[in-house]
Amino acid sequence: MCGDNNGNPDNDMQMRRSGRTNDPVEFGESWKLDRRGRCQDAEPAKTAEEVCGDKYQEKKTECERIFNTEKFRDCSELVHDTASWIESCIYDECEGQMQRDDLPPKCVVAGAYAMRCSNNFWERDLKSPYKSNMKDWEKDAGCPTADERFQPTLDTGCPQPTLEEELAGNFK
Repeated sequence: MCGDNNGNPDNDMQMRRSGRTNDPVEFGESWKLDRRGRCQDAEPAKTAEEVCGDKYQEKKTECERIFNTEKFRDCSELVHDTASWIESCIYDECEGQMQRDDLPPKCVVAGAYAMRCSNNFWERDLKSPYKSNMKDWEKDAGCPTADERFQPTLDTGCPQPTLEEELAGNFK
């Protein structure tokens, strides 16, 4: 429904009747089946500024600091713009989603960005794929390292997955 993962964004977010949209609310509403009229209309997503209120500038400053560290700057200068990642960082920090004692939301977003940068990617002017060195990105960002996050659960003895394993879905 959201696309066929073929790398072509022209056939993603196809609405039920016809056309395509980049608006997730419009997309969801087009696929809603509600013959009895019981489902409420979707509410538009709030901006990071609306979610944060008075804390917006504080969170923005912190997220911009993280995404302007040397490791991330190298990646953003070549290919992966940080603007949408910074907005996600701000939003998640204020919304409190994905909140864990050992890993704040800003570090979850930063970890996803680090993972994206550490994968091979092509740029038109490059003759071979580029891969950023994201080793020890956590230190500059002020986030716990994989070893610090990897703590066994004492009551079950089951180890907790690392952020990379969680994001990739590769945990047992």
